[in-house]
Amino acid sequence: MEAGNYMNEYFKNYRYRNEYGDYEDGCALLAARQLHEVSGDEAYFSFIKNYADTFLSEEGGIRGDSQEAFSADWVHAGRIFFFLYRTTKEEKYRKAFESVMNRLCDYQRCECGNFVYRGEQPEEILDALYRIQPFYMEYETVYGKKEKYNDIIGQFENAQKIMCGGGDHSIRSTVQYLAALADTMDNMSIQIYEQYRKLQDMFKEMLKVVLGKRDAESGLMQKNVDGGTENGIDIFGSAVIGYCILKACRMGIILKEKYVGTGMEIVEKLMAEIKPSESTEVICAAIMAYGQYLQTKKEICGPKFAG
Repeated sequence: MEAGNYMNEYFKNYRYRNEYGDYEDGCALLAARQLHEVSGDEAYFSFIKNYADTFLSEEGGIRGDSQEAFSADWVHAGRIFFFLYRTTKEEKYRKAFESVMNRLCDYQRCECGNFVYRGEQPEEILDALYRIQPFYMEYETVYGKKEKYNDIIGQFENAQKIMCGGGDHSIRSTVQYLAALADTMDNMSIQIYEQYRKLQDMFKEMLKVVLGKRDAESGLMQKNVDGGTENGIDIFGSAVIGYCILKACRMGIILKEKYVGTGMEIVEKLMAEIKPSESTEVICAAIMAYGQYLQTKKEICGPKFAG
């Protein structure tokens, strides 16, 4: 897939779903935010703002809001409300993320205390972690006085037990766990060092496991990190792991000199393999990875790097 023009056309032609909080819309919104941060292109900002304004009233109410309709996907898409509020200072966006947070306070949890997605199976708990925790941490860090940090860290500790407790885990669930860690740490106060270090150690431990299952021939990721009879290359998993490695290098979670070459290589191989016919989730994961690739290139080559 050629990057530049393709990405512009992709968002130009993208059509939102009819209801707020669709998972694929959330993926597209986060990918557009990533590209806006890299390029400053106002077209990506407009894509995000148009989505929010489609589903928000002028008072910040979310169309279709109810406890029954609320889901982890609502939280996932709701991450853009923080971005819009920081950028525009419009009160309706603050009211929108406050509304999402109020719903989250009463959201379903499993017996171990973690939020759930559609059920309480391990994979579903991990899906909820990916969709919810970055929003939860950003709210607590900026608006919640860090009072719920113990709850957030505890949910990651429970997830770590799931990941290290044996059984087969798909690359999808494993890399989403890593992405949840990286994005949550990005919204966390590093001054709470003991808790920050816990998440950092979890990330490092799981990254080693994932990279140990990298396909030697293609340089991309296998579908099942624990082996299995039906394995093969996973494009989504490859995109997310490329994103995670490069973001973690840029944040200092892992050593840049040790891992940045691996992350850059994965993204380069990914962009050569991915096809425009892939699903929205896969395309947006690739865009997220490519955004981190461009940011890393800028840091290495300087501000004149054009992408």
